[in-house]
Amino acid sequence: MDEAVRRNNFPAMWQLKSRYGITLSAAQFKDVLWQTLPQSFHEYVIPSAENKIRMALDLMTHDDASERLVSDFLQEVLKTKGYPEDVVNRLAESKILSENAQKEAFDFFVSTGRFDYAQAMKEQYGISLNGAQLKEQLFKTYEAKKNYQLQRILSLYDKDNKSCTVILREVLKTVAMQPQDYSPKLFDRSYGNFFDNYMIFINTLLSHGVRDQTAVNAAMTKAVSTLGSHGLEWAGQLKTNYQATIDSEKLEVAMDRAVDERQFFLLELIFPLFACDDTDTANSRLLEKLASKLDPRFYYIYRMAKNACQQRLASSGCTSQKAIDTLINKAIENKDIPWASELNSKYNAYLDTKMFNHHILDQVGDLKRCKHTDPCFLDDLITSLRFVKTDNPDLPGTIERMVERIRKMEKFPLQQHVVDKLRSFAEDIQTPLMVNN
Repeated sequence: MDEAVRRNNFPAMWQLKSRYGITLSAAQFKDVLWQTLPQSFHEYVIPSAENKIRMALDLMTHDDASERLVSDFLQEVLKTKGYPEDVVNRLAESKILSENAQKEAFDFFVSTGRFDYAQAMKEQYGISLNGAQLKEQLFKTYEAKKNYQLQRILSLYDKDNKSCTVILREVLKTVAMQPQDYSPKLFDRSYGNFFDNYMIFINTLLSHGVRDQTAVNAAMTKAVSTLGSHGLEWAGQLKTNYQATIDSEKLEVAMDRAVDERQFFLLELIFPLFACDDTDTANSRLLEKLASKLDPRFYYIYRMAKNACQQRLASSGCTSQKAIDTLINKAIENKDIPWASELNSKYNAYLDTKMFNHHILDQVGDLKRCKHTDPCFLDDLITSLRFVKTDNPDLPGTIERMVERIRKMEKFPLQQHVVDKLRSFAEDIQTPLMVNN
């Protein structure tokens, strides 16, 4: 055996053990182990070194001296340059390391990111991360955007360790509070961007059972400030699953920005994030904001804003007379009679007397210009009479002034019909007013 060891002849050593039961003495074992150490562990020497160490462990005598040598050898391996993780793992699997050596091997695996080997040691020896290590590795993983390692790290601490529980809440809160709302980082849509990393990290901690309401609320605020469907959908999940809340003022800012940036499709993701007590006010405010985008000069924008209004009304209706009246005035301004009729019939929307006056005179101008003779062309004008609230005290005077102005116009075929219709309408609304008075 001495000759085989001197020549580093592993086949001969193995034959001696298999045929005669001869194993390596402590001194021989030390010689064999130390001969396997390269100057640096790299891809070309690691397989050979690992194989020789495995055979040496098989050939050793299991006495105290030899077993102490395994722990001593681990110290030498850890001092060697390169990437000795596989070799360290081979020694750890021997199950004969001292407690100090076990901890050193475990810490080495954690520091190099070999959490799979660390997990094996936790299961084999019961070693776990302390609070400082847990905090360091979580932050390191977050900064490096290696969220795929989070579950392994979270499996390495002792669930009964109270300090680790506190550390987890601290990490969740620290990450959730950064960066500032509407930071440029939150708007980056590129692959592997900041927000995806942020969202995955926080989701992983939450799904692991870590809870801090301040952190959850902060994460929801960051999600909303992305002004993207991805972030807003996550904000909804945080509200549903973790009771996250956000100030209504911040949601109003998000709604205003979505409208101003013509991202109307985001509104249906933002609106459900309001607290129940704030929905009516938010709905009315949103409809008024959308009304500001109903510009007759830009048909495409008008159509998108109108569609957003219709979705809101279909979902939540409207409790604000001011908001719904603003919409019908905008519809008339855009000559969108069908929508004005819908707003009037479904939501009791009414024109103010100024817009009513403008709209009727505009229709009369069309009749005059086209010189229509058939009274059926008065149908749109008659329909429009429904768009004003008949108990408006300013309405009779408005109609009287309109009649006088029409009578003074250059003659056109349906002029008298228009005058008669307006006078009849005025008489119909004045009768109830007189009765009420």
